[in-house]
Amino acid sequence: MQYIFIVNSNIHKRRKKALEKAVRELPADFRNKSEIVYTERSNHAEELAVTYSEKYGSECLIFACGGDGTVHEVANALAFRNSPMAVIPLGTGNDFARTIYSKEQYKDPLSILKKLANPGIRSIDLLRIDSYDLMGNHLPFWSRYSLNIASMGLDTMVQAKAKRIVAKHPKSLFFRNNAYTFAAVSCLIRGWRYTMDYSIELEDGEMVEKKNVRYSLVSICNGRCYGGGFCPAPDAKVDDGVLDVCIVDHMSRIKAFSQLMKYKKGKHIGKPGFTCYRSTSGIFTSLNSNLQMQGNYDGEDFYGHRVRYEVVPQAIQLAFFS
Repeated sequence: MQYIFIVNSNIHKRRKKALEKAVRELPADFRNKSEIVYTERSNHAEELAVTYSEKYGSECLIFACGGDGTVHEVANALAFRNSPMAVIPLGTGNDFARTIYSKEQYKDPLSILKKLANPGIRSIDLLRIDSYDLMGNHLPFWSRYSLNIASMGLDTMVQAKAKRIVAKHPKSLFFRNNAYTFAAVSCLIRGWRYTMDYSIELEDGEMVEKKNVRYSLVSICNGRCYGGGFCPAPDAKVDDGVLDVCIVDHMSRIKAFSQLMKYKKGKHIGKPGFTCYRSTSGIFTSLNSNLQMQGNYDGEDFYGHRVRYEVVPQAIQLAFFS
């Protein structure tokens, strides 16, 4: 087995050096079969994953070493391929790792390297997002697979602000670790207004249709957490063939502070103002012809007047280390 570590070059230098040291200290049998490669541009992680998958096939384990954006790129590269992927959370959000790892592994991600001899590899689901413009034309640039969570509305506004905060303070771990909190406060002060129609297919095949819905945000979840620890789907499983969808009603700025804390902690299920579905597919349509829905999948931005989603069962192989 070959071990390929695809490292986002933008991660903090301290984390980069720690990874390099950990790989150097692997037993010779693993170290001699390990290779660290660094991204050089946008989407380079995806290109590298394809290259190594085609070279080694099922005889390699490809690590996404970075945040959720790196995980997103590697997952899109390895969907439906026979090369398994693994995750070492070294970025800003690292939210998908919260679903697949224990708290101890999440806090000490390099401890995963001590278990290379026995990775538990199994097939898990992917979430597919397809975006369309006002005329119904498919938008391939904003249509992708997501390993973790796709969302639209207030949370995407927060994420865009958080990215700007990190970009402004690239060398500060303090701002990296607290960017989402600072961004959330800023966006709550600004306010928001979103309206949509939606049609959702439930896991039993029943269809739910709603018109002229005012909402604050929508999350479509394969994993449990996103946005620096927000937990919209505390019971989500990545291999059950179903997505957990949460729609948060429109609310005042004052009410949002308390309600979103429930959402962050995963305590919102069954509470007023939160509508949750177990779903296999669905469509969300913006009611403002001049404003596309702004969303993100695994932290990467997308836009569309109409957004369709569906679960793709057992579409990718993932390594678990227990």
